Amino acid sequence: MMILHRTMAMFLILLVILLSGCWDRREIELIGMVVGIALDKAESSSENEIIMTQQFVNTTKGGKEETVKAYNNITGQGKSIFQIIRETSNRTDKSPYFMHLKVIVISDKLASTLDLTDLTDLFLRDHEVRRTVQILFVPGNARKVLEMKSDKKGIPSIVLWGTTKNDYKTSEMPRLVTLGDLSENLTAKKSFLAQKLIPLREEVKLRGAAVISGKKKTCIGWLSADETSGINWILGTRHGSRGGIVKIVDENSRKELVYEIDYIRSKIVPVVKRDRLSFRVSIDSEGYLGENWTKESSFEQDFIHKVNQLTAKQIKHLVLKALNKTKDTYKVDVAGFAEQLKIHNYNTWKQYKDDWDEKFSETKVDVDVKVSTRGFGTRGSKVTKIE
Repeated sequence: MMILHRTMAMFLILLVILLSGCWDRREIELIGMVVGIALDKAESSSENEIIMTQQFVNTTKGGKEETVKAYNNITGQGKSIFQIIRETSNRTDKSPYFMHLKVIVISDKLASTLDLTDLTDLFLRDHEVRRTVQILFVPGNARKVLEMKSDKKGIPSIVLWGTTKNDYKTSEMPRLVTLGDLSENLTAKKSFLAQKLIPLREEVKLRGAAVISGKKKTCIGWLSADETSGINWILGTRHGSRGGIVKIVDENSRKELVYEIDYIRSKIVPVVKRDRLSFRVSIDSEGYLGENWTKESSFEQDFIHKVNQLTAKQIKHLVLKALNKTKDTYKVDVAGFAEQLKIHNYNTWKQYKDDWDEKFSETKVDVDVKVSTRGFGTRGSKVTKIE
C-alpha cells in the first residue's frame, strides 16, 4: 500500500511538471528583436560619444490592405553601448533582445579612433549576443546602411547577412569576420582584413576590405578590390576567398578572356640567411576558361598556354600590388606570414614577434605563380588538362 502511495505521488509530481508548459515563454509580438546594429561617431559632441542605431524586426500585424514596414530603426547617443541600450527601453514598449542579432556595422571614423576591443566589449559579455555575429566596416555613415532600400519585405540587416557569405563567388572581398574572430585576432595582436561596405545611392555592396591593425586595435585603412584579391591569392582557398575570376586581355587581339578560379593552393616559405629574413610565396591555381572573346580556338594547346601565362602574370601583379599596400604602406601582415615563420623557424619568430609588423615591412617577398586551365565549359570540354 505504501509503495502504491509513493508511486501515485511521483506520478502526480511528474504530471505537474509536464503540465507546466513553457514557463519562460515570450510572445514574439512582445519581443524587441534586434537583427542589426550600426555604430557611428558623434560629430557634434565635444566628448567621445557613440551613435548607435538598432534595427528591430517589426512583428506588428497589419490589415489585409495595410502595408506594414518590415523593420524600424531606433537611434541613440551616449558614452557607452550599455547606456544607449538601456535608454532605448525608455522609448519603446519592446525592450531590445539580441539573440537574433546578425550584423554589426562600424563606421570608419569610429573604428579608426576607438579601440575595437573596447567598442565590442559589451557584445562579447552579453549572454544574448552570439559570437557568430558578423562585423562589417563602412567608410562614412554606418546608420545609412541600415536604411538602404530593398523590396517590401526585405530587412537591410538580413540582406547584408546573406551577402557576406558570397565570398565563394568573388575574390574581391575577404572572408567574413565574426565577433568571435575579431576578439581572437585582437587578443593575439594579429592584423587582418574585414569586409568593407560601399554605400551607393539606393543600396550597398561589398567590395574591397578594411585593414585592421592587431597592434593598434583600430581600422588603419582600406584595400581596393584588386588589392583584396591579391591578399586572397596569398591566403589561398583554405583561408582566403573560395572563388572568383581573373580578367585578362589578349595582347594581340586586345579582347578579354576570363579565368574562373576553381582552387588556389598557396605556400609561404620563410628564408633566413645571416639574420636576414625574406619570404618565397608559391601560388598554384587550377580553373576554367570562363569566357573567350577572341577568335582563337580553345582546343589549341598554344592558346591555352598563352591563357595560363597571361593569367599567372595578372595574378602576380595583383599580389605585388596588395603587398605594396599592406607591407610597405600600412606596415601590417594580413596574409599569415608570421604564422608560417613560427611554424618553420620558431626561434626567428620569437625574436621578432613583439615588433613583427615593423620587421615584416623590411622583408623581401618573392612571388611565383603557376596556373593550369582544366576545363572550358561546354565548349572544348574534351580537353581536360593543359598546363
